[in-house]
Amino acid sequence: MTQLLSDYPRERIQEICEDIAGSRKITAACSFGPRACGYADAKSPLHVLLLLTGCKEGLRYHTKSLEDLHLLALTVDRRIFERDVKSGWLGEFTAEKVTLPYEPLMNKEYLWRQEIKVKRRIVWELLDNLVLGSPELSQELLIKAEYFMHETLRRRAKLFPPITHSILNMFREDLKTRNTDIIMKGYLAAIDQLAEEKWIDLTDGYIKVTQTLINAFRRQKIRIPIILKSIQKRMLLHILNIFPKITNLLAQNQKANKESYLRVEAEKLAFRLEDPEEYLLMPTPNGLIPLSDRTTIETFAEKIISDKNVSNIEVKEAGGVLNTVFLLTLWENGKEQKIMVKKFEDWFGFKWFPLALWTLGTKTLTVLGRSRQEKEYAINQFLRGRGFAVPEILHVSYKERLIFERFIEGESLVEIIKQIISSKGKLQEIAVVRETGSKVAEAHRLGVSLGDCKPENFIVTQDGKIFFVDLEQASRDGNYAWDVAEFLYYSGHYVSPIALVDPAEQIATEFIKGYLEAGGKKRTVKRAGSPRYTKVFSVFTPPQVILAISNVCKRMGG
Repeated sequence: MTQLLSDYPRERIQEICEDIAGSRKITAACSFGPRACGYADAKSPLHVLLLLTGCKEGLRYHTKSLEDLHLLALTVDRRIFERDVKSGWLGEFTAEKVTLPYEPLMNKEYLWRQEIKVKRRIVWELLDNLVLGSPELSQELLIKAEYFMHETLRRRAKLFPPITHSILNMFREDLKTRNTDIIMKGYLAAIDQLAEEKWIDLTDGYIKVTQTLINAFRRQKIRIPIILKSIQKRMLLHILNIFPKITNLLAQNQKANKESYLRVEAEKLAFRLEDPEEYLLMPTPNGLIPLSDRTTIETFAEKIISDKNVSNIEVKEAGGVLNTVFLLTLWENGKEQKIMVKKFEDWFGFKWFPLALWTLGTKTLTVLGRSRQEKEYAINQFLRGRGFAVPEILHVSYKERLIFERFIEGESLVEIIKQIISSKGKLQEIAVVRETGSKVAEAHRLGVSLGDCKPENFIVTQDGKIFFVDLEQASRDGNYAWDVAEFLYYSGHYVSPIALVDPAEQIATEFIKGYLEAGGKKRTVKRAGSPRYTKVFSVFTPPQVILAISNVCKRMGG
């Protein structure tokens, strides 16, 4: 039978706390652990956190008896506790007592203030980790407040596995709602504070990071969360060595918890520690998708067939040197639809080495598949929300590194470039090149560099729209000169080594005209003509063509 603190006289517990404190002033006291969380049995001890002013020993455990109850009091100097709350000085060994369910015994208001402080810091640090770890994706995510609770518990369980059983017990079916509500109260108060200070936005119950917060994280010279993590590991091990009783108690609790869990259905245990990424959501035109999503091409196809009147679906590989690309063709009510599926693999070995040499010293390419997937999704969503023509994202499977996009029917800009070079291009084709320059400038004005601005990554539809179709190297505040240089010199790649350079000059002139007319900066164009960029493309573009394009950039960017 579960026994709570309320089963015992509060006055008697307070007397014991005063007896332990002696002449020292009690700042606050609370119970924590199994009884405060609601899963204790008759043999479970009562854990008490006793905060004292002038506690010379810093931390110490005391054992007392209260009728048939065994009481364990952790005495902590108030200044040590507050330092742990503020900065995780002891790896949150003491501060964590108020991040989980607790029952105040003395000075409830003080404990509540400290709870908000530590949970505010936790939210701040986890947002910092999100922004630094996923700089593009984090700006598009919608975050549920429960993410901070579950991510914190998951990290603690990884740091010290024996507490996993306590967490599982705390969130068992009959206690989950109660304990979640208790824990989230402090997180919600901390989140409200951050929203009032304009660090985050709250919309329809979701949290979104602001540019102000992102800028604050980028300005930090020391990555506090990374340092804090190593400190937590060292300090916790140090504390456990100093207080062997703690280790014994955890072992006893673990044994009791294991015996308790024999009565719980085995299949439910695996889901008690929730995946925090369930609470990180990616908006798409078809709804919100959690980062925990594991949709495969097969399950996506099966879902389409079950949800729609699809008579047939065909999946085939569609090429791709650095990524695996698939084309899904389906027939719905006799009408053909196509979906592109991109699998973002890590670039290693032979795939990556030539690219690294090619761009050495000029452009840093994103190698990890997950990072490229994040960029593809985040920049697509950002540009789409601002009226750019980009493929509609139908689904994102973050865990499987897949993005499902609506296939764009149209002509590759490469073909238009070739027509101009062969003198078969008309005014219409030349106008498309100028319009492409305008679109690139518009992206730059929004702070987005495309990263891979080759003509083949633009599709022109029958109605004249110019689509950006490959954004996995795109980023905010990137290298704008690289975009201009890559488009121009890569276009020159299609000029024969023995042909005149006039078509390349014409393409460069029209692109730059469009770029400057749409607000692109002259200095960006001028930089694109510098040796820093010409050397990169000299590998496959004729030297006389590179020289001609470089001169156009210098003249028009001067």
